[in-house]
Amino acid sequence: MHQPVVTVAIIIAAIFIVMLTFSTQVVFAFAPAPLSSNPTSDRRYVLQQIISASTAASAVAIISAKKEPALAVAPFAPIDALLPATRVKIMIDRAVDIASKLVDARDNVEISQGMLHYLENLLLTPQNFNRGTAPIEVPTQPAKSYLDAYADYRRSVSILEKPGALLVQKGEIDAWKRLKRQERLREDADEIRAALNYYTTNINFNSDKFILTASKDERSKMIREDRIPDVKTVIASDMGLRYLLRNDILTACDDARAELKYQLTKEADANAADTVDGQELLDLLLVAQRACSKWFDLIDEKNVQEALLVVSKED
Repeated sequence: MHQPVVTVAIIIAAIFIVMLTFSTQVVFAFAPAPLSSNPTSDRRYVLQQIISASTAASAVAIISAKKEPALAVAPFAPIDALLPATRVKIMIDRAVDIASKLVDARDNVEISQGMLHYLENLLLTPQNFNRGTAPIEVPTQPAKSYLDAYADYRRSVSILEKPGALLVQKGEIDAWKRLKRQERLREDADEIRAALNYYTTNINFNSDKFILTASKDERSKMIREDRIPDVKTVIASDMGLRYLLRNDILTACDDARAELKYQLTKEADANAADTVDGQELLDLLLVAQRACSKWFDLIDEKNVQEALLVVSKED
């Protein structure tokens, strides 16, 4: 009952994401998507199934735009682009460690106060995650691959449909420009968002080919029936899941900051100092840590380890 609604919502939201992508390549996986009563969970499940093989070491088949075997590489970005997000990951891991010690020291007021102020410096003080990175200018128009796709579509429709197709494209581009301006303002207000966006903005794909990991029978049937997925939709699905996980990280970190401020208020009250409790803070940070781990799971493990090594030397 909910499946058409969820599918339409994914396509509408994803069309703006794909316009951010340049030369693209994606690994595509197929699986049935059992739907729940939670639309957000449904979108996340569908997107996870679509790109679940994006970092797989091997694939069942590689399909190019011409439906010929081709060499393909998973979505990637330069290691330097991953450093800001890696600093976020390390910060969250450290915060979880300190919050765990805060919970263990709940009966020791002096230690609790020290842990709270350590977390204050970590979570409430600017960390400059994007240090050393070159600023990315806000693009004035969508990616060439998106414009080319729409040009191909307009050529394929009848004369009567061409004006409508042009209006739809203009409307989507205008909405994309508004979203880009709004997102830049959000990045200025939240350095974690800016750090995670810096990586996704630098992701490269190959729009001519993607990896199809359906079963042999399903692959054959899709090829015979000319039902191979549109590359633009595949890319949007990949980016969509990354943004959903990013939002999970941001929400959990915002909630953790609010809880930390509350605990600091209690700690400042001499009469309430012995009631400081870090369990809720720890739980929220663990949610952020799990979401961050899932976000990094979409990136090649070798790249993640290399970025961790680089950032670890900064300390």
